[in-house]
Amino acid sequence: MGIGKSTLADVQLNHSDSFYYAGEKVTGIISFHNHHRKLTLNNVSFGFIGEVGYTGQKTRHSRDSMGNIQEETRTGQQQFSFINIHIQFTHSKDNEDKMILEHGHNSWPFEFSLPQNLPPSSGSITGSYPYIKYYLFINTDRTWFKSIKAQTFPLIIFPNVNIFNINEGRQSTAVYNRNDLYVKACLTPQSILPGEKISLDIDIKNHKQLKIKEIEAKLIQQREIDRNHHAEVIFKVDLPFSQDFKETEFHENFDLDMPSGHLPPTYDYMASCSDLTIQTSIFYEIKLQVKVHDWPNEINLIIPIIVGTESRAEQCQSRKSSYARKSISYTAVVKEMDASPVHESGVEDLKF
Repeated sequence: MGIGKSTLADVQLNHSDSFYYAGEKVTGIISFHNHHRKLTLNNVSFGFIGEVGYTGQKTRHSRDSMGNIQEETRTGQQQFSFINIHIQFTHSKDNEDKMILEHGHNSWPFEFSLPQNLPPSSGSITGSYPYIKYYLFINTDRTWFKSIKAQTFPLIIFPNVNIFNINEGRQSTAVYNRNDLYVKACLTPQSILPGEKISLDIDIKNHKQLKIKEIEAKLIQQREIDRNHHAEVIFKVDLPFSQDFKETEFHENFDLDMPSGHLPPTYDYMASCSDLTIQTSIFYEIKLQVKVHDWPNEINLIIPIIVGTESRAEQCQSRKSSYARKSISYTAVVKEMDASPVHESGVEDLKF
Protein backbone atom coordinates (compact mmCIF):
# COMPACT_ATOMS: atom_id res chain seq x y z
CA MET A 1 0.00 0.00 0.00
CA GLY A 2 2.66 2.51 -0.68
CA ILE A 3 5.27 4.19 -2.78
CA GLY A 4 7.23 1.08 -3.62
CA LYS A 5 7.78 -2.50 -2.66
CA SER A 6 9.92 -1.64 0.33
CA THR A 7 8.82 1.93 1.11
CA LEU A 8 5.63 2.64 3.05
CA ALA A 9 3.96 6.03 3.43
CA ASP A 10 1.53 7.01 6.15
CA VAL A 11 -0.38 10.09 7.31
CA GLN A 12 -1.43 10.69 10.92
CA LEU A 13 -3.99 13.46 11.47
CA ASN A 14 -4.83 15.54 14.53
CA HIS A 15 -8.41 14.22 14.26
CA SER A 16 -8.36 10.46 14.66
CA ASP A 17 -11.72 10.04 12.90
CA SER A 18 -10.56 12.11 9.89
CA PHE A 19 -13.60 14.39 10.34
CA TYR A 20 -13.29 18.17 9.91
CA TYR A 21 -15.47 21.22 9.49
CA ALA A 22 -14.85 23.68 6.67
CA GLY A 23 -12.47 26.43 7.78
CA GLU A 24 -10.65 24.20 10.29
CA LYS A 25 -6.89 23.77 10.36
CA VAL A 26 -5.69 20.28 9.45
CA THR A 27 -2.39 19.25 11.02
CA GLY A 28 -0.56 15.98 11.05
CA ILE A 29 2.55 13.96 10.37
CA ILE A 30 3.51 12.44 7.03
CA SER A 31 5.98 9.60 7.36
CA PHE A 32 7.89 7.15 5.19
CA HIS A 33 9.49 3.92 6.30
CA ASN A 34 12.45 3.10 4.10
CA HIS A 35 14.03 -0.38 4.04
CA HIS A 36 16.85 0.75 1.71
CA ARG A 37 20.11 2.33 2.83
CA LYS A 38 19.17 5.59 1.16
CA LEU A 39 16.36 6.29 -1.29
CA THR A 40 15.70 9.22 -3.61
CA LEU A 41 12.10 10.06 -4.50
CA ASN A 42 11.46 12.42 -7.40
CA ASN A 43 8.43 14.54 -8.30
CA VAL A 44 7.00 14.25 -4.81
CA SER A 45 3.57 15.84 -4.41
CA PHE A 46 1.45 15.99 -1.29
CA GLY A 47 -1.93 17.66 -1.45
CA PHE A 48 -5.60 17.92 -0.65
CA ILE A 49 -8.32 17.20 -3.22
CA GLY A 50 -12.06 17.85 -3.26
CA GLU A 51 -13.68 15.74 -5.97
CA VAL A 52 -17.14 15.51 -7.53
CA GLY A 53 -18.32 12.33 -9.22
CA TYR A 54 -21.47 12.15 -11.32
CA THR A 55 -22.91 10.61 -14.47
CA GLY A 56 -23.04 13.02 -17.39
CA GLN A 57 -22.09 13.78 -20.96
CA LYS A 58 -18.57 14.44 -22.15
CA THR A 59 -17.60 15.69 -25.61
CA ARG A 60 -14.33 14.67 -27.23
CA HIS A 61 -12.76 16.07 -30.38
CA SER A 62 -10.41 14.20 -32.69
CA ARG A 63 -9.17 14.34 -36.27
CA ASP A 64 -9.81 11.69 -38.88
CA SER A 65 -7.36 10.52 -41.55
CA MET A 66 -8.37 13.47 -43.73
CA GLY A 67 -7.67 16.00 -41.01
CA ASN A 68 -11.32 16.77 -40.35
CA ILE A 69 -12.38 17.42 -36.76
CA GLN A 70 -14.74 14.79 -35.39
CA GLU A 71 -16.94 15.41 -32.37
CA GLU A 72 -18.10 12.55 -30.15
CA THR A 73 -20.39 12.85 -27.15
CA ARG A 74 -20.50 10.05 -24.61
CA THR A 75 -22.51 9.57 -21.45
CA GLY A 76 -20.65 8.01 -18.58
CA GLN A 77 -19.15 8.50 -15.15
CA GLN A 78 -17.37 11.84 -14.79
CA GLN A 79 -15.09 13.18 -12.07
CA PHE A 80 -13.40 16.51 -11.57
CA SER A 81 -11.52 18.26 -8.78
CA PHE A 82 -13.04 21.52 -7.53
CA ILE A 83 -10.44 21.99 -4.75
CA ASN A 84 -6.75 21.27 -5.25
CA ILE A 85 -4.32 22.44 -2.54
CA HIS A 86 -0.59 21.76 -2.54
CA ILE A 87 0.76 21.02 0.95
CA GLN A 88 4.39 21.80 1.74
CA PHE A 89 6.00 19.36 4.17
CA THR A 90 9.73 19.38 3.38
CA HIS A 91 12.21 22.23 3.27
CA SER A 92 14.64 21.11 0.59
CA LYS A 93 16.75 24.03 -0.63
CA ASP A 94 17.80 22.36 -3.87
CA ASN A 95 14.54 20.93 -5.19
CA GLU A 96 11.32 20.76 -3.18
CA ASP A 97 10.01 17.99 -5.49
CA LYS A 98 13.00 15.77 -4.70
CA MET A 99 13.29 13.94 -1.41
CA ILE A 100 16.04 11.73 0.03
CA LEU A 101 14.95 9.13 2.56
CA GLU A 102 17.43 7.81 5.07
CA HIS A 103 17.17 4.19 6.18
CA GLY A 104 14.36 3.62 8.66
CA HIS A 105 11.65 6.03 9.73
CA ASN A 106 11.40 9.51 8.14
CA SER A 107 8.67 11.95 9.14
CA TRP A 108 7.66 15.61 8.69
CA PRO A 109 4.86 17.72 10.19
CA PHE A 110 2.39 19.51 7.94
CA GLU A 111 -0.56 21.84 8.27
CA PHE A 112 -3.05 23.65 6.07
CA SER A 113 -6.41 25.39 6.47
CA LEU A 114 -9.57 24.18 4.78
CA PRO A 115 -11.57 26.76 2.79
CA GLN A 116 -14.56 28.21 4.62
CA ASN A 117 -17.08 27.26 1.94
CA LEU A 118 -17.08 23.55 1.11
CA PRO A 119 -19.96 21.17 0.32
CA PRO A 120 -20.38 18.19 2.67
CA SER A 121 -18.86 14.80 1.95
CA SER A 122 -21.63 12.63 0.59
CA GLY A 123 -22.10 9.29 -1.06
CA SER A 124 -19.85 6.30 -0.54
CA ILE A 125 -16.15 6.90 0.00
CA THR A 126 -15.58 3.90 -2.30
CA GLY A 127 -16.95 6.01 -5.15
CA SER A 128 -20.65 5.26 -5.85
CA TYR A 129 -22.21 7.97 -7.99
CA PRO A 130 -23.08 10.75 -7.43
CA TYR A 131 -20.63 11.72 -4.69
CA ILE A 132 -18.52 14.46 -3.16
CA LYS A 133 -15.37 13.26 -1.47
CA TYR A 134 -12.16 14.67 -0.04
CA TYR A 135 -8.76 13.11 0.42
CA LEU A 136 -5.09 13.75 0.99
CA PHE A 137 -2.75 12.19 -1.53
CA ILE A 138 0.94 11.40 -1.86
CA ASN A 139 2.14 11.23 -5.44
CA THR A 140 5.71 10.29 -6.34
CA ASP A 141 7.94 8.24 -8.58
CA ARG A 142 11.35 6.64 -8.08
CA THR A 143 14.16 7.20 -10.52
CA TRP A 144 14.09 3.60 -11.79
CA PHE A 145 10.27 3.40 -11.87
CA LYS A 146 8.41 4.30 -15.05
CA SER A 147 5.00 4.49 -13.40
CA ILE A 148 3.76 6.97 -10.82
CA LYS A 149 2.12 5.69 -7.67
CA ALA A 150 -0.54 7.65 -5.79
CA GLN A 151 -1.70 6.86 -2.28
CA THR A 152 -4.83 8.47 -0.81
CA PHE A 153 -6.15 9.15 2.70
CA PRO A 154 -9.89 9.99 2.85
CA LEU A 155 -11.32 12.83 4.93
CA ILE A 156 -14.91 13.64 5.88
CA ILE A 157 -15.67 17.37 5.68
CA PHE A 158 -18.90 19.21 6.52
CA PRO A 159 -19.70 22.91 6.23
CA ASN A 160 -20.95 24.77 9.30
CA VAL A 161 -24.74 25.07 9.06
CA ASN A 162 -26.16 27.06 11.97
CA ILE A 163 -29.88 26.49 12.51
CA PHE A 164 -30.22 29.10 15.25
CA ASN A 165 -33.31 31.33 14.65
CA ILE A 166 -34.68 29.02 11.92
CA ASN A 167 -37.14 27.29 14.24
CA GLU A 168 -38.68 30.30 15.99
CA GLY A 169 -42.46 29.99 15.65
CA ARG A 170 -42.21 27.81 12.56
CA GLN A 171 -43.35 24.34 11.67
CA SER A 172 -43.54 22.35 8.45
CA THR A 173 -46.95 21.02 7.43
CA ALA A 174 -48.34 18.69 4.77
CA VAL A 175 -52.04 17.99 4.14
CA TYR A 176 -54.05 15.37 2.24
CA ASN A 177 -57.76 16.11 1.79
CA ARG A 178 -59.71 14.05 -0.73
CA ASN A 179 -61.80 10.89 -1.08
CA ASP A 180 -63.47 11.51 2.30
CA LEU A 181 -60.15 11.32 4.14
CA TYR A 182 -58.29 14.20 5.75
CA VAL A 183 -54.71 13.76 6.98
CA LYS A 184 -52.59 16.59 8.34
CA ALA A 185 -48.99 16.15 9.49
CA CYS A 186 -46.99 18.86 11.29
CA LEU A 187 -43.27 18.64 11.98
CA THR A 188 -41.65 20.51 14.87
CA PRO A 189 -38.98 21.80 14.73
CA GLN A 190 -38.39 22.32 11.03
CA SER A 191 -34.61 22.17 11.48
CA ILE A 192 -32.62 19.81 13.67
CA LEU A 193 -29.20 18.53 14.66
CA PRO A 194 -28.17 14.85 14.49
CA GLY A 195 -29.09 13.02 17.70
CA GLU A 196 -32.02 15.29 18.57
CA LYS A 197 -35.74 14.55 18.57
CA ILE A 198 -38.39 15.72 16.14
CA SER A 199 -42.08 15.87 16.96
CA LEU A 200 -44.55 14.61 14.35
CA ASP A 201 -48.14 15.66 14.99
CA ILE A 202 -50.76 13.70 12.99
CA ASP A 203 -54.43 14.64 12.70
CA ILE A 204 -56.87 12.36 10.81
CA LYS A 205 -60.56 12.88 10.02
CA ASN A 206 -62.07 9.68 8.66
CA HIS A 207 -65.82 10.32 8.39
CA LYS A 208 -66.53 7.27 6.21
CA GLN A 209 -64.55 5.05 8.57
CA LEU A 210 -62.12 3.83 5.95
CA LYS A 211 -59.84 1.07 7.19
CA ILE A 212 -56.31 2.47 7.69
CA LYS A 213 -53.75 -0.34 7.78
CA GLU A 214 -50.60 1.48 8.86
CA ILE A 215 -48.65 4.74 8.84
CA GLU A 216 -44.92 4.71 8.08
CA ALA A 217 -42.49 7.62 8.47
CA LYS A 218 -39.16 7.85 6.63
CA LEU A 219 -36.30 10.32 6.77
CA ILE A 220 -34.93 10.61 3.24
CA GLN A 221 -31.70 12.27 2.15
CA GLN A 222 -31.85 13.69 -1.37
CA ARG A 223 -28.58 14.30 -3.24
CA GLU A 224 -28.49 16.21 -6.51
CA ILE A 225 -25.30 16.73 -8.51
CA ASP A 226 -25.71 18.17 -11.99
CA ARG A 227 -28.64 16.15 -13.39
CA ASN A 228 -27.96 13.20 -11.12
CA HIS A 229 -30.42 12.48 -8.35
CA HIS A 230 -30.04 9.92 -5.59
CA ALA A 231 -32.27 9.26 -2.58
CA GLU A 232 -31.18 7.44 0.59
CA VAL A 233 -33.54 6.32 3.35
CA ILE A 234 -31.76 7.30 6.57
CA PHE A 235 -34.32 5.68 8.83
CA LYS A 236 -37.88 4.40 8.69
CA VAL A 237 -40.41 3.65 11.41
CA ASP A 238 -43.90 2.18 11.62
CA LEU A 239 -45.77 4.57 13.89
CA PRO A 240 -47.59 2.98 16.86
CA PHE A 241 -51.03 2.81 15.35
CA SER A 242 -53.96 0.43 15.80
CA GLN A 243 -54.01 -2.00 12.90
CA ASP A 244 -57.08 -1.65 10.67
CA PHE A 245 -58.02 1.62 12.35
CA LYS A 246 -61.59 2.68 11.46
CA GLU A 247 -62.35 5.50 13.91
CA THR A 248 -63.72 8.79 12.59
CA GLU A 249 -61.00 10.89 14.25
CA PHE A 250 -57.40 10.43 15.32
CA HIS A 251 -54.89 12.84 16.80
CA GLU A 252 -51.49 11.87 18.16
CA ASN A 253 -48.00 13.27 18.58
CA PHE A 254 -45.00 11.04 17.91
CA ASP A 255 -41.36 11.65 18.88
CA LEU A 256 -38.76 10.48 16.38
CA ASP A 257 -35.04 10.25 17.13
CA MET A 258 -32.64 11.58 14.54
CA PRO A 259 -29.55 9.36 14.11
CA SER A 260 -26.44 10.67 15.81
CA GLY A 261 -23.05 10.75 14.17
CA HIS A 262 -21.96 12.30 10.90
CA LEU A 263 -25.04 13.24 8.88
CA PRO A 264 -24.28 15.62 5.97
CA PRO A 265 -26.12 18.92 6.54
CA THR A 266 -28.57 20.58 4.18
CA TYR A 267 -26.44 22.54 1.72
CA ASP A 268 -26.26 24.03 -1.79
CA TYR A 269 -22.96 24.58 -3.58
CA MET A 270 -21.71 25.49 -7.06
CA ALA A 271 -18.65 23.35 -7.89
CA SER A 272 -16.34 24.78 -10.55
CA CYS A 273 -13.34 23.55 -12.48
CA SER A 274 -11.95 25.41 -15.47
CA ASP A 275 -14.99 26.31 -17.62
CA LEU A 276 -17.25 23.69 -15.99
CA THR A 277 -19.69 24.58 -13.21
CA ILE A 278 -22.31 22.25 -11.73
CA GLN A 279 -24.89 22.62 -8.99
CA THR A 280 -24.74 20.31 -5.96
CA SER A 281 -27.45 20.03 -3.32
CA ILE A 282 -28.22 17.95 -0.26
CA PHE A 283 -31.64 18.25 1.36
CA TYR A 284 -33.91 16.15 3.56
CA GLU A 285 -37.58 15.34 3.88
CA ILE A 286 -39.87 13.34 6.12
CA LYS A 287 -42.07 11.11 3.96
CA LEU A 288 -45.27 9.93 5.59
CA GLN A 289 -47.01 6.96 3.94
CA VAL A 290 -50.61 6.21 4.92
CA LYS A 291 -51.87 2.84 3.69
CA VAL A 292 -55.64 2.42 3.33
CA HIS A 293 -57.33 -0.96 2.89
CA ASP A 294 -58.53 -1.61 -0.70
CA TRP A 295 -56.78 1.51 -2.02
CA PRO A 296 -54.33 0.70 -4.85
CA ASN A 297 -51.87 3.41 -3.80
CA GLU A 298 -50.77 4.74 -0.44
CA ILE A 299 -51.09 8.40 0.54
CA ASN A 300 -47.73 10.19 0.51
CA LEU A 301 -47.13 13.36 2.51
CA ILE A 302 -43.75 15.09 2.06
CA ILE A 303 -42.47 17.43 4.76
CA PRO A 304 -39.12 19.22 4.26
CA ILE A 305 -36.68 19.31 7.17
CA ILE A 306 -33.33 21.10 7.51
CA VAL A 307 -30.37 19.23 9.00
CA GLY A 308 -27.71 21.47 10.53
CA THR A 309 -24.41 21.09 12.34
CA GLU A 310 -24.76 23.62 15.16
CA SER A 311 -27.20 25.94 16.94
CA ARG A 312 -26.66 29.13 18.91
CA ALA A 313 -23.01 29.54 19.86
CA GLU A 314 -22.47 25.86 20.53
CA GLN A 315 -19.20 24.25 19.69
CA CYS A 316 -19.46 21.09 17.66
CA GLN A 317 -17.80 19.05 20.40
CA SER A 318 -20.39 20.07 23.00
CA ARG A 319 -23.15 18.26 21.14
CA LYS A 320 -21.83 14.82 22.08
CA SER A 321 -24.54 14.18 24.66
CA SER A 322 -26.46 11.04 25.49
CA TYR A 323 -30.16 10.68 24.86
CA ALA A 324 -32.85 8.55 26.50
CA ARG A 325 -33.81 5.25 24.95
CA LYS A 326 -35.87 5.66 21.81
CA SER A 327 -39.58 5.86 22.37
CA ILE A 328 -40.06 4.46 18.87
CA SER A 329 -37.75 1.83 17.44
CA TYR A 330 -36.76 2.38 13.83
CA THR A 331 -34.80 0.61 11.17
CA ALA A 332 -31.55 2.38 10.29
CA VAL A 333 -31.12 1.82 6.58
CA VAL A 334 -27.95 3.84 6.00
CA LYS A 335 -25.06 3.76 8.46
CA GLU A 336 -23.08 6.88 9.24
CA MET A 337 -20.16 7.62 6.96
CA ASP A 338 -16.96 5.88 7.92
CA ALA A 339 -13.53 7.12 6.92
CA SER A 340 -12.00 3.91 5.68
CA PRO A 341 -8.29 3.20 6.11
CA VAL A 342 -5.66 4.01 3.54
CA HIS A 343 -6.35 2.56 0.11
CA GLU A 344 -4.75 2.73 -3.29
CA SER A 345 -6.17 5.19 -5.78
CA GLY A 346 -6.10 5.61 -9.51
CA VAL A 347 -4.93 9.21 -9.17
CA GLU A 348 -2.08 9.82 -11.59
CA ASP A 349 -0.05 12.77 -12.82
CA LEU A 350 -1.54 15.27 -10.40
CA LYS A 351 -0.05 18.68 -11.12
CA PHE A 352 -0.24 21.97 -9.25
